[in-house]
Amino acid sequence: MNLDQQTHDYRSSMQHAAFAYLQRHEAEHLVDSDLLFDRCIRHLTLALEVPVFMAPKLVHNAWTELQVIKKRRWIGIDWASGTDSTRVHLVDVLADQRFPVPARFLPQKLLDQRSTVHKPHPQ
Repeated sequence: MNLDQQTHDYRSSMQHAAFAYLQRHEAEHLVDSDLLFDRCIRHLTLALEVPVFMAPKLVHNAWTELQVIKKRRWIGIDWASGTDSTRVHLVDVLADQRFPVPARFLPQKLLDQRSTVHKPHPQ
């Protein structure tokens, strides 16, 4: 293993540690995200002994990754009920908009989940 590979492995491991820290503590900082960012840098430098020059960049990369993942959660699926089972609605939760889509355009893995989501209520 050469030096470049070792450096990449170290940085990716520390970025993963920063990502895990941000995920664990994000609920504590719903209002002041700058404080969470600073606490994560401090955690990397003190607890994991990441060099001070490297920690902000690693936290920034982990922060960006976390924000991308959080944005993905804002789309939901409203399965059609009743007679029209060929159409579903994709729901943009942030904009509160619904977009009708033929079910055949969805991946089979999502369609397989439909039967578990759509269980009739006992009368």
